[in-house]
Amino acid sequence: MVDIFLICVIVVGFFLLAVIGLYLVVKYQHPDDKNDAYIPKLVVLLGFVLAGGTVFLLPLDVANNSNFAGCEGFNTAVCGGLNMVLFWDIIYWLIPAWVFILIPFCIFYYEADDGMLMAGTSVGAKPKSKLKEALCYESFVVVIFGLIFAMTYLFLNTTSIP
Repeated sequence: MVDIFLICVIVVGFFLLAVIGLYLVVKYQHPDDKNDAYIPKLVVLLGFVLAGGTVFLLPLDVANNSNFAGCEGFNTAVCGGLNMVLFWDIIYWLIPAWVFILIPFCIFYYEADDGMLMAGTSVGAKPKSKLKEALCYESFVVVIFGLIFAMTYLFLNTTSIP
């Protein structure tokens, strides 16, 4: 049985994180972007929620175990009822996706417009090339970091502790 109090804490916690993140995004936005660039703002807002959610998962994990020594995340019948291993897996897969895929893509997409491209006065560029340019740069980032992760996994995956 899932503890209703823990569910309420999760909902209220993520709502508060979203409100605080929205406040920070609105307060520190550039004046030129006041009614523009909604996708990068959404990525930053969800990044704030993801960072805060990562911090708040540890106390949630402790509260879910509720002083039972046998709570290991898989048999949660006597605990708070939440599968915290699934929560941690989701968060730890979202963080690299956010850092290596979504944030760089939004940066490349946002920076692809030099002001002349959308006005149609840019020489030799098409208005649809903003997405194409961002995808090209993003594929470069994915390949570079994929190679780095593959090489470190292949050559540095074991350790010997003296």
